[in-house]
Amino acid sequence: MSKIAETAVQAVRRELPGFPTAAGWCVAFAFEAVARALDTNRWRLYSRILDDTKADPDKSRWAHDVELGVKRMGWTVTTADYDPANPTQRTTLLRLLQPGDLLFSSRYFDEPPTSARTAPDREGHIGIYVGEIEGQPCVAENTRADRGRWFARKSALRLTPLGQWDTVTTVARIPQNWRP
Repeated sequence: MSKIAETAVQAVRRELPGFPTAAGWCVAFAFEAVARALDTNRWRLYSRILDDTKADPDKSRWAHDVELGVKRMGWTVTTADYDPANPTQRTTLLRLLQPGDLLFSSRYFDEPPTSARTAPDREGHIGIYVGEIEGQPCVAENTRADRGRWFARKSALRLTPLGQWDTVTTVARIPQNWRP
């Protein structure tokens, strides 16, 4: 398991303090996990990934803005849509994924979603693929959705089986030697 995936799983299991547990903070959760794994802080990630991306100044950056930002980072990025609820597409997606990959689900507000399971608004959604947990491929996430498994007490942090996750619109893999 990658360091990013390990950190995300520890956060969901409430083994690490300081992660946002209120719903609606998927970007802050993902950036905090990546930042801790890379021994930096999430604000440095925000500035590095989102410098040239126009985002809502009143929010802690939308997942859609991050999705646009990672496309210019020189990372390995795949933008084909995969619906993990579809067994054939899930199998194809699993061949592509590695623990620590960032998964996005979004369509900008003026584009129709490709699936009922795609976030149709400008927020979008981001999670971290963590590999198999108890025999199931899972995504660590901060979400309002009623799915997955939380630990200790109910919060927005949870491990969600990939088959229950939203349509994947982008997969981004942070290179091992990349530093913000």
